[in-house]
Amino acid sequence: MTEFRKSLTDLVRPHLKDGKFPLALVRGIDEILDQAGVPRDGESAPPKPTKPAEPQPPVASEALPAGRLDVAGLRRFLGLAPAGTIDGEATKELLARFSNAGAARLSDADIDRGAARLGVSAKVVRAVRDVEVKSKPFDSDGRPTILYERHIFAKHSGNRFNTSHPDISSSKSGGYGKFVEQYPKLARACALDPDAAFKACSWGAFQVLGENAEPIGYKSAFEMALKHVESEGAHLDAFIAFVIGNNLMDELKACRAGDPASCIPFVRRYNGKDFAKNDYHTKLANALK
Repeated sequence: MTEFRKSLTDLVRPHLKDGKFPLALVRGIDEILDQAGVPRDGESAPPKPTKPAEPQPPVASEALPAGRLDVAGLRRFLGLAPAGTIDGEATKELLARFSNAGAARLSDADIDRGAARLGVSAKVVRAVRDVEVKSKPFDSDGRPTILYERHIFAKHSGNRFNTSHPDISSSKSGGYGKFVEQYPKLARACALDPDAAFKACSWGAFQVLGENAEPIGYKSAFEMALKHVESEGAHLDAFIAFVIGNNLMDELKACRAGDPASCIPFVRRYNGKDFAKNDYHTKLANALK
């Protein structure tokens, strides 16, 4: 049975790069094979997820707001009357919706499975995670760790708020502020343009930027954000989706311990053209030691 799964995976993988098979289809195949009892590589049976103490229930796709997320759609999703703003009540509901104190953390088995999907060692997956998340994948309130990017918000909101709200909308990056300021910034940005706000945040253990959500298989940045609330395994799923969806498996495999130059092709795509400002290539090379 394991050989069957491997043969099917080997058959599908080459078609990811040319776009014949969407990543969502591949994830669906994995889920079906798990349910059917087909073992993954190196396992005698499909993995059993760790049960969170108080899990946040996953959001059904049909419950997500259709189209571009606006204030009315966000309020409706939060169980509030669509007419209104992202006021104190809405902000409280929003922050509560993103809290999941019982979210399961990554296990060694999770990391091993992710590494197998990407064709790298578990050490490589851990190294990327260690570089990306400076504190923890969830904050003290049980919310996925985020970093709000004001220049990404400005990009997706048409620079309409650069003058009136320069601390959360600017053509220039920076002004990140303290760790505890990130969710308040997200909430304030949601009051202006929720769709742009969720695209402007890097999410979870692997800090996948919201604006990348749709290209790697999510319906929206909002859906990807909500997935991150469910478990740290969902953070790993987003990382896998990004690497495979952007054809970065070879670049990730090429990263070597103590060799920053070998990490440049990967971090240039993963962290952006300004990767050197934060020395991401050196950090990854050191984390691989």
